[in-house]
Amino acid sequence: MAGNTTLSVPGIIVNNEPWAIVPNSFKYDGGEGSTTVKSASTGGSNVESVHSENAEDKIGKCSFDIFLKAGTDAKIAVLKANIGANSIEAIQRAPAGGDSQTLSFNNMSLCSPVEREASADGTTSLEFEGDPMSIQ
Repeated sequence: MAGNTTLSVPGIIVNNEPWAIVPNSFKYDGGEGSTTVKSASTGGSNVESVHSENAEDKIGKCSFDIFLKAGTDAKIAVLKANIGANSIEAIQRAPAGGDSQTLSFNNMSLCSPVEREASADGTTSLEFEGDPMSIQ
């Protein structure tokens, strides 16, 4: 993407199928994980820091909201059944043939229970977790 263009209108592809999402609802955690920093005593009042990469929280996460339409429940059932096998892509093309960006989340599970809000303004949130994100 161009250096001054935000990732604000990504197209969402779920298992190779484009999905219409509620605008401004896409959120993600690339799964970079955390670093634990501890203090090690070197005697007296002297210390040095010790840094450890934490592999336990290197989990890619993404979520977005959709509108509840006919067929949505069947799609959710398939996503729930594809444990560790869903693929999510967020793609934004830059205007006028500029750079584009694709964020890929592989081996994802629809991890949270899905509460549907059946109303005129209702939305349904889908939350996925799996492998850390890759950038293309």
